Amino acid sequence: MIYPRLNRVSNGQRLSVELVNGLIKRTEYASDLLRQGKCLAGTDVSVAQRYDGTTISGKGAGKFRIVGAATVAGVNKAFVYDGSTFTDIFVPGSVGTVANDIDGSNIVGYADFASGSPFRKGFLYNGSTFEEIVFPGISWDGPFIRGTMRAEGIDGSNITGFYQDNSFAVRGFLYNGSTYTNIIAPLQKISGPNIVGTDYFSTSPPRMFIYDGATFTYFNYPGASNNQAIGIDGSNIVGFAIDGVLKGFLYDGTTFTDIIYPGATQTFAYGIYGLNIVGTALVGGANRGFLYDGSTFTDIIYPGASATGANGIG
Repeated sequence: MIYPRLNRVSNGQRLSVELVNGLIKRTEYASDLLRQGKCLAGTDVSVAQRYDGTTISGKGAGKFRIVGAATVAGVNKAFVYDGSTFTDIFVPGSVGTVANDIDGSNIVGYADFASGSPFRKGFLYNGSTFEEIVFPGISWDGPFIRGTMRAEGIDGSNITGFYQDNSFAVRGFLYNGSTYTNIIAPLQKISGPNIVGTDYFSTSPPRMFIYDGATFTYFNYPGASNNQAIGIDGSNIVGFAIDGVLKGFLYDGTTFTDIIYPGATQTFAYGIYGLNIVGTALVGGANRGFLYDGSTFTDIIYPGASATGANGIG
């Protein structure tokens, strides 16, 4: 339902049932978002009336959390960043950990191991406990196929990603906490019923898509030799494209808007939450994470790291 903008109520005015129910729905929705940890409370958090319903908005890195990975002394370590403090995330027994997405207190990503099968495993971390995310039935026995079991996105109890099966085909998966569903194309992040990804194998350039559980809807960045869709929040999608320059983009279903970090030779957009976008820029030969609010880039650089990547925001 599309809600009209509300007007101020005059003293003594009789309220209609429709107006009161509308207020209740907006309040319940806003409260539910806060309970889910969709937005951390802060001075800039507000409940905003929108024509498409009520949303909670917050500006500034301290109002949400960002996940990613930093390379320190040659080792990848995952982190969660709250705008002021980096907190390490490292899967026990691994030789490297990368965090890709966050929803509330839950974080997903992948970890590398020196031995075992598979060499790379997805994980779900709830702030205290790690759970392995490994598609059933796969068995890998060589380094050629390491690096393809990855958890990429999370929304509620649903986790998305991709893996390489025993025939070396790369496939997507959706995991709801108990059941894995095999999807023919590699999947990236998820928002509600919609998942984004890229079909690398059927066409050139690769086709980006939105998958709603039944139908693939394809789209491409105009004139690009390559493009990939990585993050999604509502109707907004972020990713990157190459059309002579490797640049990030924001796609609202109709229009592509370029995202180019000043002075960068490459810009990747990986995650989006409301109006805020995170990604990685190659500047002076080194990767740095960034937060972009539509007008300003804010660096996200892990102390002492040779490279930092910001992958997800929530």
